[in-house]
Amino acid sequence: MNTDFSTDSVAADRRLAYWRDMVCTTFADIECRALSNAPFHASLADSGLDDVHFCESSASPVQISKNDALVRRSTHSNFMLCIQQEGLCVVDQCGREARLFPGDAALLDSVRPYRVTFPTPSKQLIVHMPREALLNVLSDAEHRNAHRLSGARGTVRLVAQFMQGLSAQLHRDGAIGAGGAVAGALKTGALELIASALSDADPASEQPAQIARYRLLYRARRYIESQLANPELTIDLVASQLSVSTRRLQQVFKDCGLEPPSRYLWQQRLEHCKAACESPEFAQHSIGDIALMHGFNDFSHFSRSFKAAYGCTPREYRNARG
Repeated sequence: MNTDFSTDSVAADRRLAYWRDMVCTTFADIECRALSNAPFHASLADSGLDDVHFCESSASPVQISKNDALVRRSTHSNFMLCIQQEGLCVVDQCGREARLFPGDAALLDSVRPYRVTFPTPSKQLIVHMPREALLNVLSDAEHRNAHRLSGARGTVRLVAQFMQGLSAQLHRDGAIGAGGAVAGALKTGALELIASALSDADPASEQPAQIARYRLLYRARRYIESQLANPELTIDLVASQLSVSTRRLQQVFKDCGLEPPSRYLWQQRLEHCKAACESPEFAQHSIGDIALMHGFNDFSHFSRSFKAAYGCTPREYRNARG
């Protein structure tokens, strides 16, 4: 059975509360805190193979956590393999911290407190499996949490490709039965692949170059978000303010699996305008005022870009929600 959640159909000012109620509290026993003032967005698609579940999750910058009280209250007793697909992720559990770039993975244990931080919009595939099932094939699995499994390693690439392919098949209704011999064989194969990747892991610390990329990306995104009202803002200016070359800034976005920084700036402006069109706070402002507030100085260009992104003009979007 597949389960899907998304904030797309919820008003911007209610999305975070909806996500906390529908997913964080009811579905996963976790806490959630937004890390950006930008409009919140999140989605989750869950599919199951017996008692192994595959959750494809995407979200705005956010931090999720599970404290001692939530651990005691929770009915879940799972290991979770987090496979980073887009953006960045910092996993923190048992005094260990792992920074995940696209292609990397890390194991989390649901019976211990943890914190997972997504400083940028991210996408992740999370494989939930019963603790005892993984312990049956890897007896020391509970000591391997919060170690970075580098996507450069062959076993980790193989696990990521297999899990992503299996998740996609499961999410097509009827493609694979939830029970039976085929499901049992796939579940066994998935657990043994995960055990192999964990056994082959190198817990060595992250390379300094990766840490530098991560920090620069975080600074660039925060600066862009703080300067959206400036119509003169360009990627050259961002790079100058961060004391790096434009080429270096573009390469960092590419290395982290993201779209170019110029595209990120454009999307942020449109997303903030879209949220303003929904918000009662901006009800007395014209569409033109909203565009100017977020760095657009050509209304016709803004309107065309908005329609290309969301399928309607800003005025049509606002009227549909009035």
